[in-house]
Amino acid sequence: MNDEIAWRSRKRHFVERLELEYKIGRVDADIKPLLDAINNCENYYTTSSCSGRIQVTLNKLPGDKFDIVTVAKWHRCIETDELRQVLNELIADKTENVWFAVQPPIIHVVAKNLDAALDILATARHCGFKHSGIQSIKKYKVVVEITGSERIEVPLIYNRLRLVNFESLPVLVDVANKVLTRSKEKMEKLRKLISEGRLGKSRTG
Repeated sequence: MNDEIAWRSRKRHFVERLELEYKIGRVDADIKPLLDAINNCENYYTTSSCSGRIQVTLNKLPGDKFDIVTVAKWHRCIETDELRQVLNELIADKTENVWFAVQPPIIHVVAKNLDAALDILATARHCGFKHSGIQSIKKYKVVVEITGSERIEVPLIYNRLRLVNFESLPVLVDVANKVLTRSKEKMEKLRKLISEGRLGKSRTG
């Protein structure tokens, strides 16, 4: 099997898997148009992705990857009452540590070659995804991670001590929704540039 046939085979596999996972609800609906735009380009296909989310987790400190429990998550803006309800349940259970977080979108793109990787990387950064970068370079593929800097991590309860009172929750929710919305807007901007065939137009040097 030559390189071109192998590339097309791998791309077909991941695009078909995306469609299957979308049908069973395992792909965030609001990121699907962007993934489709990328996959419609000859030199790319997408693998794992998330459209960004607001979440409540149980963990001692941020970064505790293997000791984290997600008790609530939303890939959309939320209402204060939704967060208040989750917190009431955790307080009743005397939960020790509770964190509230907003995470930016994250999209993994496989590029056919380094030039293609640099093109989509430049376009993503132009749209505001400043923390994007190349994850790995191999003979037949270059993996690019597209992600933003819009992130919040706030301890709500620490060692059973409540650090945020209920009167402050509307402010916290408002800020979280604004941060998430900003990420979603950047995602749409990137989709539009790719759909218009403007990939790599902002690349210099």
